[in-house]
Amino acid sequence: MQAALKLTDEATSVHSLVEPRIERVFGTEYALGSPGYKHQIAVGRLFTQLDGQLSVHNCKTIVAPFDVYPLYERGDEYTLVQPDIFLVCDPTKLKENSYNGAPKFIIEILSSNRSHDMVTKLNLYEKAEVGEYWMIDPEEKIITALEFSNGKFIHRSFSGEDDVPLITIPGCVIEFKKVFEE
Repeated sequence: MQAALKLTDEATSVHSLVEPRIERVFGTEYALGSPGYKHQIAVGRLFTQLDGQLSVHNCKTIVAPFDVYPLYERGDEYTLVQPDIFLVCDPTKLKENSYNGAPKFIIEILSSNRSHDMVTKLNLYEKAEVGEYWMIDPEEKIITALEFSNGKFIHRSFSGEDDVPLITIPGCVIEFKKVFEE
């Protein structure tokens, strides 16, 4: 019985060392849970394709968890997100543990809290003037690509069979058949 208590105490102390993942958007704090395996597979496959094409563009591909302060340049050091994937094309904004500014390109893989990505973060990214924002649904195999133009996002949709070009990085294309293959 004491061994079980000791194990529980050790597990609790180890667990307390892990920082919880949070996002702060428009004054509200959101706790982030662990994503599912389809989400993680999609992130890995997207990273592989992006990273392989970006070296010629002097950009880096960063995956969560990594803190992004998209409104930092507007004096907001409180608003914080952890996009699934984003591109660093301006190295002056990249710090050891954060990116201080609006990235050129962000991807969110939709999971259990879809409204957070599809409404809350969409509104934040539009306010921050993120150049391009993709929401990817791994269950339905649908890509919603939003391009920031003239103060608002312009919407395009694609299927999981499509090759989708990044508007903000000419010549960079994602082959979604490879992302969603079983």
